[in-house]
Amino acid sequence: MPKRILFAIFASAICLATANAQTPATIADYLQQSSAGRVTVHQPEALNRRLSPTSGDTTNVATHHHFMGKKEMVGYRIQVFSDRNQRTAKGEALSKERSMKEAFPEMGTYITYDAPSWRLRVGDFRTRDEAASRLAELKELFPGYANEMIIVVDLINTAAQ
Repeated sequence: MPKRILFAIFASAICLATANAQTPATIADYLQQSSAGRVTVHQPEALNRRLSPTSGDTTNVATHHHFMGKKEMVGYRIQVFSDRNQRTAKGEALSKERSMKEAFPEMGTYITYDAPSWRLRVGDFRTRDEAASRLAELKELFPGYANEMIIVVDLINTAAQ
């Protein structure tokens, strides 16, 4: 009797392996089998924004987004501060933001927390050249912050322009 049970288990295992071999291994295989080679992808605008590059060339990116009533586009900001120290980073970001607002009240400031980092970014620049000229001004006015300041690609507010 134990031989019959072993044979039944072995036969079941072979049947399961054969059945699994016929199912698609990847989602691409599944799409090819089920759609005869034609695939249409629908994705929400929020996903498009998340897939937009955060650095580098932006020439091939859809440039305008509407989010919660704000018109945004891919542009440049100056990152003034970024730190992961949970005890001091938020306070330092707020302090540096006050300094930036006093010196340049017309320039937007943006503090973000993306665990575990606090960041302060300033400005809404459409071109890298605009950001570079303002970066030179900021470095001259705030030499203590100069080593941290860099130009980054970001979604900028076009209403502020």
